[in-house]
Amino acid sequence: MKKKILFIMVTGVMLLFVACKGNDKETNFIPTQPPVFTEDNDIVIPDEPVFDFEDPIDTPSEVEEEPVYVGETTIKYVKLNSYGTILNVRSEPNTGENVVGFLVHTEPIEVISIDGDWAKIIFKDEINYVSAEFLVDTVPPYVSPPTQTSSAN
Repeated sequence: MKKKILFIMVTGVMLLFVACKGNDKETNFIPTQPPVFTEDNDIVIPDEPVFDFEDPIDTPSEVEEEPVYVGETTIKYVKLNSYGTILNVRSEPNTGENVVGFLVHTEPIEVISIDGDWAKIIFKDEINYVSAEFLVDTVPPYVSPPTQTSSAN
């Protein structure tokens, strides 16, 4: 009885290994046109394969996207007065709820124009606005973090 169980187990393991071999023939499958039957029930096999399926690969658009702004820009740098602060980037030149991002101290930006208190900039390939008060022509000096003071008891 034990020999029969052992034989069945060994046979099952062998079948499992044979069935799970690594080279899968289906990956090398090439679609061909099926045979055509004539009125006399003769099989006509075409000489060349016919590919009547559409290729799912996306093709790039022939029309390229236009750049956001074509013209001269000026590189300016963000100058903030205290460590860890940020400069809000806005979609419109006002202080409403229109923040689309932020800039940090010494970050260079492309300025299109400055009109009054607002600078029109290129930010993430879009035209946006920042306060012109925080822009300078040269890289500003590093802003040091605040120092910790020890309290004497």
